[in-house]
Amino acid sequence: MYYLRKRGKYGPNNNTRFTTTDCLFKTKIERIYDKFISSPPEQRYSVVKPEDDVGEYILGYRILANVAWDLVDYVLIPVNLVENFHWLLLVFDIKDRQLYVYDSMVRANRHKTVETLVDKFSIIIPLYLSCTGFYGKRKDIDFKTTKAYIEKPVTDPLDIQWMVAEIPQQKEGSVDCGVFVAAFAEYVSLGDLAIPKEDLSDIDQHRRRYGALLWDYATKKQEDGSISESEVTGRLARRKGAPAKNERTRVQRKKK
Repeated sequence: MYYLRKRGKYGPNNNTRFTTTDCLFKTKIERIYDKFISSPPEQRYSVVKPEDDVGEYILGYRILANVAWDLVDYVLIPVNLVENFHWLLLVFDIKDRQLYVYDSMVRANRHKTVETLVDKFSIIIPLYLSCTGFYGKRKDIDFKTTKAYIEKPVTDPLDIQWMVAEIPQQKEGSVDCGVFVAAFAEYVSLGDLAIPKEDLSDIDQHRRRYGALLWDYATKKQEDGSISESEVTGRLARRKGAPAKNERTRVQRKKK
């Protein structure tokens, strides 16, 4: 996911606009869901506030995910099932108002756990989209004619699409879920929601490839003397009171 964030910012352009969340996003969703569901019905919506952590992700105020959701087509959400030692990927398709579930190891005895977790995302995300003013910023979506939004309150839960037959599965007993999640995310970032099974038949090759890409990026970053904070751009820089990237560049040039 780190590699994809950097490629999305600095790599070759493609027609797919995307952003990612970090591994803490799941915890934030579960925490607010528990608070929401335990509140009296008449008070539930008051617990969802734009300044909450989830709202900050949507607005682009998180250092590892500082692209606002109103600027993208897809949000890639890596999810760790701690109790199952397993990773899966959720993809929020904004125009279709759907959550796509990419799980490389579908097993009946764990499916209920995944379903319960995904339901929490489908319920909480629309509430934060509403309270952060997201819908008023999407000029490319006509909410009166777009099928996914017609006659549906914007706070309704998202539709869920389980990607099972459309994606490859890892071998039973393997620990390859992290590599599969990275590969799934890369395909989606290029606009491919269905993933050919033969493309991931040699998962070790993908593991080596991602290792090489991260090594190459780290080397370039070290050569440039960059740190993560130096890549903070746009609204996050302004929110934190720091100069935006182009402003820092001008300051550095003056010093030289």
